[in-house]
Amino acid sequence: MGLFQNIFSKKPVKTGSAFKQNYGQDSLHEILRDAKRSMHATLGNVSYEGLDKLERIIAKRAKNLPTGTGFSSYTKRYMKEDVYKLYKKNEISEADMKDFKNIIDAL
Repeated sequence: MGLFQNIFSKKPVKTGSAFKQNYGQDSLHEILRDAKRSMHATLGNVSYEGLDKLERIIAKRAKNLPTGTGFSSYTKRYMKEDVYKLYKKNEISEADMKDFKNIIDAL
């Protein structure tokens, strides 16, 4: 988890009206892509399609939070449940599920 914490401490994911999903250097899309590029040994097994699925899960919750607040433990739990549902539908692998949960913990 420490590896992911380093990535998200440099570029935290913004919430509320400041949240950007697809455009700009501080968008969620770019943060996840930078994490995959810089931590290829850890996230090498995760496909870009899998990252897009994680991006949609995080975006669904981040848009509804007040601007400037962090992700609470309840919000993270709901995001982890959504990741688990993707795993149960066989849309992501077990290794992807573990990586996604670690990423969510680091938010």
